[in-house]
Amino acid sequence: MTRILFTTMMIILLSATIAVSQDTKPTESAQTITTSALTAEVQICTEITDRACTGGATTFDASVGKLFCWSQITGGAGEMTIKHIWSHAGKVVLEVPLTIKGNRWRTWSSKNIAANQTGEWEVKVVDASGNTIKSVIFTVGEKK
Repeated sequence: MTRILFTTMMIILLSATIAVSQDTKPTESAQTITTSALTAEVQICTEITDRACTGGATTFDASVGKLFCWSQITGGAGEMTIKHIWSHAGKVVLEVPLTIKGNRWRTWSSKNIAANQTGEWEVKVVDASGNTIKSVIFTVGEKK
């Protein structure tokens, strides 16, 4: 009888230990979530006036000379960094780190565009972890 009682007690204690260790272990899905809480409004334009994008479009003349990527980032908490990643014909040509200092923050980067850099362009706005917040595609001159 003592042996049965001892075995039963050991099974109960072992079961309780397993249940506690399972409750405190994070689930696999909780470890792999990598989403950004940030959102962005993004525009490509020829000028920045009073912290706003002017001359915005999706197609620009080959002689444009310089373009700006203007972003309004929402959802930031405290100081953080984002990047504007400029790509031409699928190849990254410029990465610009930008500091965000509030919940709603406007910022921009610029890129000098040579007359021979025609075709499709893209600017991705990414968070510090590399997650794309938003991207915008535009064309300079004729599509190649």
